[in-house]
Amino acid sequence: MSTDASSKKRIYVGNLAGNVTSEELEQLFELTKTDYLKANCKCELRTDDAGKSKGFAFLTVPAAVAAELLKLNGIDFYKQQLVIEESKTEESGKKKGGGQRKDAKGKGGQGNRGGQGRWRKNKNFDKFAMPKLEDDQKFDITDGGANLTNPKFHNNKDLVIRKAQETGVSKIVVTGLKLNGSKNAHTMAKNRDFVYAAVGIHPHFVKDDWSKAAEEEIVKLAKEERVVAIGEVGLDYHRNYSEKEAMQTAFEAQVKIAVDNNKTLLVHDREASTDVQAVLNKFRIVRPVVIYCMTGAVEQIKDYVSRGYYIGITGFICKEKPGQHIRDAITSKDLPLDKILLHSDAPYMSPNKPVEQQDPVSKSLLDACFNGNEPCTLNIVVRQIADCLGMPPKDAAAQLAKNAEAVYNFKSVPANN
Repeated sequence: MSTDASSKKRIYVGNLAGNVTSEELEQLFELTKTDYLKANCKCELRTDDAGKSKGFAFLTVPAAVAAELLKLNGIDFYKQQLVIEESKTEESGKKKGGGQRKDAKGKGGQGNRGGQGRWRKNKNFDKFAMPKLEDDQKFDITDGGANLTNPKFHNNKDLVIRKAQETGVSKIVVTGLKLNGSKNAHTMAKNRDFVYAAVGIHPHFVKDDWSKAAEEEIVKLAKEERVVAIGEVGLDYHRNYSEKEAMQTAFEAQVKIAVDNNKTLLVHDREASTDVQAVLNKFRIVRPVVIYCMTGAVEQIKDYVSRGYYIGITGFICKEKPGQHIRDAITSKDLPLDKILLHSDAPYMSPNKPVEQQDPVSKSLLDACFNGNEPCTLNIVVRQIADCLGMPPKDAAAQLAKNAEAVYNFKSVPANN
């Protein structure tokens, strides 16, 4: 990418969810990934008097960056299909489609397929190039949750999977998140002996996707051998995309499906711990419970660990300030290594620690990602966990692989022919 910042363009980003923040937009578009980008990119989220997003923002970026950002028009972000266009006005987003689009879909893999590329510092970036790791830098890794039914991967999922395998990821559990996404996850698992499926309807999508018919379909999928978990299911009181009562009804029904079919549970809990526990306490749960993509406080982690639950760790742990308390919990052993489950949550939760803190392997893996986070970056998460514990990454990876087997019991699942 050219470093000539003299020519800048203003980009309009519309159809944003009401809870989106400037920091999240900067992370999505990687506007702070390098010192050059930090110095030459600006994000202006339009908000109301209460500080809530009005649904649109403006990005001022170098022309070369703008050209690549425009290719992302139509990508999904927090249940919305984004409108990304060159700005012609700084006024209300109405002229640029800032309202809610009727075709806005969620991250379960059911939206428009626009925006397959992502901008690169190098315009000649080869998405087909495999990352090269020395044998002693590869670890046997299980990705306990990747959103490979997401539209970002529609044209590239086999490439993404192959890239993960080249870096040591030997098993991937694909989460469905929506009903169609769950069906797609099962189809992927049936056709690949190193891919497994987790099915269920995420709390974000309960409002539009949960019904008696959907429940019956999840029951059918839960009986399939290649389905190793019910999830990601649970409660989210932070974004409240669905009504609380509807989320609780769907969550309880899906916990029952997991119990009835002896499946592991992947539980989403955001600002809803009390109600999550209230639902879980209604059942005699034998199989493992994983608190998926943990970002909560250390006390919350300690409470879940005391109940015997596993804690799902993503690239969030690598974020300089937001992930500090997760690193502290691992260092202090409040979160023991034998209670951690890895998941990439791709294409989200990239382990993008500050550039100056990246070792060569981590940098190469981040640079290899074509369209958001990918499972191959779990090697970076393993290194971060090992660093917290002062142990060799290979040893940490070995224990994490044992944890994944305990959670999913892969050995009991017949391989595909």
